[in-house]
Amino acid sequence: MSQDIHQTNEPTAKNGGIQFYGGYQVYSESGIDLTLLRRNLKLSPTERVERGLSAAAFANVLLEAGRASRAKASNPNEGGPPVAQQVRLELVLKDLASNRVEYVLIGGQAMTLQGSAHVTFDLDLCYARTKENIAALAMALAPHHPYLRGAPPGLPFQFDPPTIRAGLNFTLQTDLGDIDVLGEVSGIGRYEEALAQSEEKTVFGVIVRILSVDGLIAAKKAAGRVKDRNHILELEELKKMRDAAQ
Repeated sequence: MSQDIHQTNEPTAKNGGIQFYGGYQVYSESGIDLTLLRRNLKLSPTERVERGLSAAAFANVLLEAGRASRAKASNPNEGGPPVAQQVRLELVLKDLASNRVEYVLIGGQAMTLQGSAHVTFDLDLCYARTKENIAALAMALAPHHPYLRGAPPGLPFQFDPPTIRAGLNFTLQTDLGDIDVLGEVSGIGRYEEALAQSEEKTVFGVIVRILSVDGLIAAKKAAGRVKDRNHILELEELKKMRDAAQ
């Protein structure tokens, strides 16, 4: 009997990959870790983002340590450029809700809420371009000092209704972290199209509209960035798992 057990658990190549103990598939053919996706799909939306935020916080600690080490080696008197602040998601979502802002959560946080293992530091949203919603968005972010991310210090900028109406997409740094505010999403369109491809989830006690897995795949394909390639592969595996469960 012991010989049979030994033969069953012996690691062997299977379809060009490695057979893991337990006999279930660990990696997809594209190399995506399916165990992480299976685990995340068992969690609630809030648990998913809490896990993602914890991973981002740990990654930030490592990045900060590396930044400080490199800065000290090159110039002991310089601290080097700061690491991006992790977005305080719960506070942002509650401020948006209290001001009745109409938006759809997109990007990395939407991926996390859908079950992705992707780690992100910022927040991306697509907002409605109505007069009332633009005013609500400006009011929601005003207490957190929104400013154009990467802009020269001292550049005159105020994230108010006239500025928002004059623009469309904004990359902001705020007291609550980096927030990208988009009037239009590649591969999707404006708020109305994003809303049509969104799903409702409750996160930190707040009802939030988030882009669907299909919508996220379309947006990532349209963006065409190198970093999106693995995201698309992971989202496609998530879609397979969700379709199989249904």
